[in-house]
Amino acid sequence: MKPPRLADRFLQVFCSPHRLEEVQGDMHEEFVWQVKRLGYRRARWRYWREVLGFTLSFAMKRRSKDHSTSTLISPSMLQNYFKIAWRNLWRKKAFSAINIAGLAVGLATCLLIVLFVQHELSYDQFNTKADRIFRMTLRGSIGGKELKIAYAPAPAGPTIQHDYPGVEAFTRLEEQGTFVIKNGNERFKEERVVFTDSSFFTVFSIPLLKGNSKTVLTEPNTVVLTESTARKYFGTQNPIGKSLTMGTMGLFRVTGVCRDVPSNSHFHYDFFNSYRSLHAREKWLSSGANTYFLLRKDYPVEKLAAQSTQMVRTYLGPELKEFLGMSYDEYVRKGDRFEFNFQPVTDIHLKSDREGELEPNSDEKYVYIFSAIAVFILLLACINFMNLSTAGSANRAKEVGIRKVLGSVQQQLIRQFLSESVLITFLALVVACGLVVAVLPTFNQLANKQFDIGTLLNGRMIAYTLAGCLLVGLLAGSYPAFFLSSFKPISVLKGRLQLGVGSGWLRNTLVTIQFVVSIGMIIGTLVVYRQLRFIQNKKVGFDKEQVLILHDTYVLGDKLNAFKTDLAKQSQITRVSLAGYLPAGNSNSGFDGVRDVNAPAETSPYRLRTYRIDDQYLATLGIRLALGRNFSKAFSGDSAAVLVNEATVRQFGWKNPIGQRIATVGDGSPGDSRTYTVVGVTKDFHFESLHQHIAPMIMLYGGDGYQLALRIRTDHVPALLKTLEQKWKAETDNPFSYSFLDERFNQMYQSEQRIGELFGIFAGLAVFIACLGLFGLAAFTTLQRTKEIGVRKVLGASVASIVALLSKDFLRLVVVAIVIATPIGWYAMNQWLEDFAYRIDLEWWVFVLAGFLAVAVALLTVSFQSIKAALVNPVKSLRSE
Repeated sequence: MKPPRLADRFLQVFCSPHRLEEVQGDMHEEFVWQVKRLGYRRARWRYWREVLGFTLSFAMKRRSKDHSTSTLISPSMLQNYFKIAWRNLWRKKAFSAINIAGLAVGLATCLLIVLFVQHELSYDQFNTKADRIFRMTLRGSIGGKELKIAYAPAPAGPTIQHDYPGVEAFTRLEEQGTFVIKNGNERFKEERVVFTDSSFFTVFSIPLLKGNSKTVLTEPNTVVLTESTARKYFGTQNPIGKSLTMGTMGLFRVTGVCRDVPSNSHFHYDFFNSYRSLHAREKWLSSGANTYFLLRKDYPVEKLAAQSTQMVRTYLGPELKEFLGMSYDEYVRKGDRFEFNFQPVTDIHLKSDREGELEPNSDEKYVYIFSAIAVFILLLACINFMNLSTAGSANRAKEVGIRKVLGSVQQQLIRQFLSESVLITFLALVVACGLVVAVLPTFNQLANKQFDIGTLLNGRMIAYTLAGCLLVGLLAGSYPAFFLSSFKPISVLKGRLQLGVGSGWLRNTLVTIQFVVSIGMIIGTLVVYRQLRFIQNKKVGFDKEQVLILHDTYVLGDKLNAFKTDLAKQSQITRVSLAGYLPAGNSNSGFDGVRDVNAPAETSPYRLRTYRIDDQYLATLGIRLALGRNFSKAFSGDSAAVLVNEATVRQFGWKNPIGQRIATVGDGSPGDSRTYTVVGVTKDFHFESLHQHIAPMIMLYGGDGYQLALRIRTDHVPALLKTLEQKWKAETDNPFSYSFLDERFNQMYQSEQRIGELFGIFAGLAVFIACLGLFGLAAFTTLQRTKEIGVRKVLGASVASIVALLSKDFLRLVVVAIVIATPIGWYAMNQWLEDFAYRIDLEWWVFVLAGFLAVAVALLTVSFQSIKAALVNPVKSLRSE
């Protein structure tokens, strides 16, 4: 058994010639003994460890007489290495350009992904007390339906701080929708408005520029503005003490100005209103707010979390008994439960997908996916460098032979070739930085980020980039350096050198790996694209086309009904409905506890989505009835009527749903419980994204004037919008705002659309880099077989037959890559599709198409070299024979 040959080459680099034989002899004897004791595989790894340990300790020793000067590099030698490297690059411009282009694309892609991943992992880390901030969430089940809620009951913050001494402070964040904010004659529609406690600036590290952090929000109807918002409303004037009209809530006095919320925060607001401006809510079963606790330094969160069950019994138990007529223990015995969780604030962005999130969060799996893509693409670039370097080995063979005859030792040659690879890598880095700067705006748009040049120029990023570049240069140049420096001078100078003997399998393996990655990414791109098309074209149970939404119509007040009637008379408008509740985008819809009146009294209620609609809602949105009737003004008792969807009928197990009676619990207050009679059943429609199955829901009669839905004819949309704006301005001086229902629907899948676009771009880059690698291998192979091609042409072979001869070996590699990539791609995309309740099937033709594209691209790449070699005059290739 022989030890690894590459490990011995490491010894040759770091060990002087007169000590090499002695060191190798001792290590070889040890290796043989370890093989007998441990087996070949474990002995091989132990041999590598011994070699690396020896070379590391040797490198740290001082220069002495026992070590030849060839083992150490002086500044002058290093300068000479790079001078020779630069001359070689300049002499072979085309070869160098291909090398630099491959590495530059790989490095640029890696830099962009590193920016993205670094930003994703940094969310909420700007808080100096981030390790002590936890969000209280609610988890449990009602009527067998799982609950995962981001917010906590409104009284939870002050109560838990009072009862548990380990809590240093708390703060709540609660949204109340959009506001039309007035400052004199100026009016702006603002969506980033939140109500919070006075301790907000104690818990979160958002510096106050003006005002006292302990008192700015202690009084009702006070507000803290962000720096940019203060400039927007007051210019260079001092805003402290001035007032803004906050929608229908009246005047709010500005008491402070804070820095803009950092981009890597899980919430972004421009107005922080005092929580005391809202009506006090003392019920624990009512909807609440995102609640955060700042724990004391010596108080572990596990200690607080261990009290979850006791908290539920103490605070929720009495209300369950009051409104459901059962104790918490009885509630649990029926299979339902409640529990409070305490989530680290730094986990929210990547690890939380709960109902009531302040903003759509990301997913940590995409961090892993893009990190893997960065590694793979950089690896593809390194593989290219290896293949292209070995492809040009014939041109360097005589140089190596002559330099060895003149006294150069192998370690000097290795250093020379490594210096060339490092130089190429740093040149590629310069090009990569230029590419990053050029594509950064487009990347920001795709990734929904706000990176700028300053992000790349911070000290840590520069240090990591340079270190990574050096590592890539050494990695990419390691194999070519050992390969080229191992040429024997006698074989080279006599023309008997067989290039690539013993190493062809490695280059073939590397190219196969490249195409495995490329084909896998092509499969991913096709699947993501098809799923997005499926979402856009799937019948969702309502007609989302030709529906125009007018926003903020609540500002019309008493004029709303007259405005609605006036719009219904327009020839281009066929239906008008009060549409505060919409099955796409943000909606005012809430939840109610609902139970069957005919069921046993102790039966737990179901938690159902609740819409309040008018009699035109179904017709305007194209929602169809399965049974019964719609709401109608002709029926005076419809205030006690209810529409349900088919999922609700299945949930309650009704065979004849019309006439069934349900009772709502609502938010837990005694006056909110009412009984309704089912008068109609709608066909199921998707009022949530396709990530979720269609859930049970109820519709109550009444409508919500928050916005209007108009079903329109699309012949002259610009003219219609102009008319609507004129009518709006005739009634109010508030901003005119609108959207289209189909656009709101598509916005729910922006994250998937961005992922699909990025996947497509990265797949294209991977294929491009893989083609460069295949180009290198084709160049290498045709160089080896130059004389064979010449002989074949002399004997009558056609150009087509020679091209086929040279191409079949490469196509074999691509076929092997297809076989490997197909099951990997199937598994990975099947896991991604698991997130969708409604998804496509992974059909066989997707994998066939990905393989066909790979074969086509490979053929185009290889054909260039093959045809070039086949057209060469055989006299030139056989001249030396």
